[in-house]
Amino acid sequence: GYMVNSSNLRTQGWRVDDDGNTVGDITDINIADVSSSSRATTEVSIGANLDSTAETRFVLDDNNNQLLIGGVTDPIVLNSGTYTGDTLAAAMQEKIRTALSTMTSPPANPDNFDVTYSNVTGKFTFANNTGSDVTFDLASGQDPATPPTTNASTIKELIGLPVKDRDGDPTNGPEDFVVTNGSTAISDTPRLTDKLFYVNNNNNTIIFNESGTEFQAVIPAQPTPYNTLKYNNGGTIEDDPSSMAAALETALNNATHTDGSAGPPGNVYTVDYDDATGKFIIRSDGTGPDVTFNWGDERTSAEQLLGFASEYDSNNTLTVNSFSISGAGYIESVYSPNTVFDPTAATYSTALNVYDTLGSPHTITLYFKKVSSNNWEWYAAMSSEDLDNGIPDGTSGTPQPMMVGGGGTLEFNPNGSLKEVTGNQDVYFNFAGGADLLQPIDIDFGTSSSEGGSGLDGTTQYANASATFSQSQDGFPAGSLSGVSVGRDGLISGVFSNGEIKPLAQLALAMFQSPWGLVKEGNNLWAETVESGNVSIGLPKTAGRGEIAANSLEQSNVDIATEFVRMIAAQRAYQANARMITTSDDLLNEVVNLKR
Repeated sequence: GYMVNSSNLRTQGWRVDDDGNTVGDITDINIADVSSSSRATTEVSIGANLDSTAETRFVLDDNNNQLLIGGVTDPIVLNSGTYTGDTLAAAMQEKIRTALSTMTSPPANPDNFDVTYSNVTGKFTFANNTGSDVTFDLASGQDPATPPTTNASTIKELIGLPVKDRDGDPTNGPEDFVVTNGSTAISDTPRLTDKLFYVNNNNNTIIFNESGTEFQAVIPAQPTPYNTLKYNNGGTIEDDPSSMAAALETALNNATHTDGSAGPPGNVYTVDYDDATGKFIIRSDGTGPDVTFNWGDERTSAEQLLGFASEYDSNNTLTVNSFSISGAGYIESVYSPNTVFDPTAATYSTALNVYDTLGSPHTITLYFKKVSSNNWEWYAAMSSEDLDNGIPDGTSGTPQPMMVGGGGTLEFNPNGSLKEVTGNQDVYFNFAGGADLLQPIDIDFGTSSSEGGSGLDGTTQYANASATFSQSQDGFPAGSLSGVSVGRDGLISGVFSNGEIKPLAQLALAMFQSPWGLVKEGNNLWAETVESGNVSIGLPKTAGRGEIAANSLEQSNVDIATEFVRMIAAQRAYQANARMITTSDDLLNEVVNLKR
């Protein structure tokens, strides 16, 4: 592993750090034990075009295909499948008209209820000229401990009719969506992707402590997923009994002592879900003692389900494993938890590899869903088998896509440039296989115009087919040395099998005050003398020292013209001497002939 010359003499220089700066004293250069350690991915950059002419897709299944109308006994059930905005509006219109005609006291003109969809705004418009008000019963839900029943209106979020406090009076709870006779009503922006939480007996237990009294809360396991409703959206609390937030709130307030004795907790707990960050917020009203949630307790199994996993620093040292609330306070999820993801409605997707802290590769797929003109949703998803505590499909047991982080939105300018990016661009990944948990990876879609950029250096939206034209990430696996290179400044760099180029050593270069005073030692070696002056060792290209010419033969440092003249003179002398030998030979032959 030593760098030597043809006489097996070792070259000397300095060791260097990862930035190429010299470290320590001059020593023999050795690269025998050099390797490239893995580096975890911290940033992903993507450049893509999203087709501005693409249509919005709506995916209906058994969890989101029911709509309940006040006064109608049975809910409307739409066929499962993938719709466009126009086809979904037409399907709802047909079903609503049929349902209105079956009412005990049907409106005079049930066929005068129209549903349309705007590709520009991405919203649905409901026009009522039936002769009676039409109420969409959105507040009716079901007990989170049981599967959805026939009184559940499950399509509300998908078509932009979320349950919420519409009149601004929190005392009377959330209101239904009413379309009065002779008027129109417009939906909110549809929620194309609901975050679904599958709760089973392996991830539904929470241990918390109120001043020495230990409680256990159990979220009811159910075969159908919970959604994320009951979120704080601009100060408006939207509630649904089938939501994960509501189920968690109920479990906390109905917690029992871990020793089996009865008695509710001393505090009253409320749980919100922040749709912008994808995190849960647990609040205490402070009527009881201070509370501590011991997420590091091995008996607690709901940490990753709710995003409350213990926190580690960059050295993988545990920093936080319990979260406390003093008085009327709150705690928030450490990261946006993973949820089951349905990619069916995605307009475009692109995949790329990233690396965990062990150097293992994982595939991330970025999904894009068009919401309306110039507005898209984006999500990062992975296979559940690549994630720690990933949830397999309950029926087949096969891995399924899991949404990592809460996703976000992309808004574009009318010229196709990126206007603004919202959501959790700094996404936390819990990779399986023993790597560090909570590995943050920043997803960069380019510099938007709201950030002062052009909006054209990353993701754009033009009327061309969606395509990815660039993607990069800064991680790599471990690698072995496959080659070396030497720069003009004498920096020796290693080329590794993982593609990394890493500085290894720095060549030292000697300089003398009078190089003509050196004495020749043979084999292209020279020795210092009094006439040459003392040696001065430093970096190439500094203080008058020359450059290093790698993979090159050293050029001659003699006077070519003088040596050429000397060569000609030597050649003439040789020719003259050769003539004298020839003449002597002729004379000797004559002497021999005279004897004959």
